[in-house]
Amino acid sequence: MPILKRRNPAVPDGPGVVGPARLCRGSADLSSVRSGDVVVLDSTDLEADTAQQLVERGVAAVLNVSSSSSGRYPNLGPQVLAGAGILLVDRVGEGVWQSLRSGDVVRIDDGVVHLGDTTVATGIEMTASRVRDQLDAASSGLSNQLDSIVTNAADTLRRDRAMLLEGAGIPAVSTQIKGRPVVIVAEGPDAEKDLRSVRAFIHDHDPVLIGVAAGAERLIAAGLRPHLVVGRDDDITGRMIERAGEVVIVSASGRLDRPEHYEAHGRQPVVFTAAGTPENLAVLLADQNEAAVIVQVGAPSRLVDVVDGDTADAAGTFIARLRAGSRVVDAQAVAWFARQRLSWFTPLLLLLAGVVAVVAAVATTPLGHEWLAPVADRVSSWIEGLVS
Repeated sequence: MPILKRRNPAVPDGPGVVGPARLCRGSADLSSVRSGDVVVLDSTDLEADTAQQLVERGVAAVLNVSSSSSGRYPNLGPQVLAGAGILLVDRVGEGVWQSLRSGDVVRIDDGVVHLGDTTVATGIEMTASRVRDQLDAASSGLSNQLDSIVTNAADTLRRDRAMLLEGAGIPAVSTQIKGRPVVIVAEGPDAEKDLRSVRAFIHDHDPVLIGVAAGAERLIAAGLRPHLVVGRDDDITGRMIERAGEVVIVSASGRLDRPEHYEAHGRQPVVFTAAGTPENLAVLLADQNEAAVIVQVGAPSRLVDVVDGDTADAAGTFIARLRAGSRVVDAQAVAWFARQRLSWFTPLLLLLAGVVAVVAAVATTPLGHEWLAPVADRVSSWIEGLVS
């Protein structure tokens, strides 16, 4: 068999940081990182826990295909690496995956990555001052974003006070929701993964399924029929209308733009006259109809994800969740509890304990003593035969 060797076993000459490359395309690959490695990863907004893991493994440098700080929020990963004196080079580009293999000895100098005499990538060396400037800018940007969200939330409360506080204008639907769990599926980045994670919950509890626009298509593709489809008129397809138990159209004007679209399918949709996003209005609809619990699939679950977008939509998200209160839970939380099912051994043990309790109770009665005495004699004889 051929012997596998590094393409450049000799240590490259020149200034900078030198070490064997370690390609980490996913978080699971970090477990293979060793002291002195030059870790190659693709992590937008590098988190502090990932950076701390790299520090503890004693890496020599980190090459990030993306930007370690996008400016959306003040993430602390780059600061953790800078504080430990570990070189971080950002935006080295996708080509590094093809140019390097794990084990190649590379040299990094002033943001340039060398493999022998060849330059394989160029990025931005994140010095301590650059990391500090980025962190300050992100903190300022997030503060401004939150101020704008607060202003929009106040405006929304003034404009829709009757609906938010008293439920005025939230339409009645024929689907029975009161006292039942509800699963709302929106088309978010983690929608597919979230929906898979709650399949056991859906199977066990038969919740009301609400598909929000493209989220309804995701339910249908998964072999599930949405009880309700909620969305703006131009988001609703003929397939959704055919498969849904009921259709709710969100319209700021209160009118349908394409009434013939629904007449062709023999449906009369419910109109929800409001200016918010269908995702947030679906939460209000479920809450107003007294759902037992509202499980959100594909919805943003972290503060940074909620505020990263239109400030008016973010304000609506905060208000809808505040109104629904403890009814709203994230799909990942539900999935965790679903995984904590009893194993087969536990109910079997409980069944055996119940049988033993019944036998013990019967044995205390005269009739039970008469039944069990011959069994006890046989067991006693069998044990004597074993020891004799």
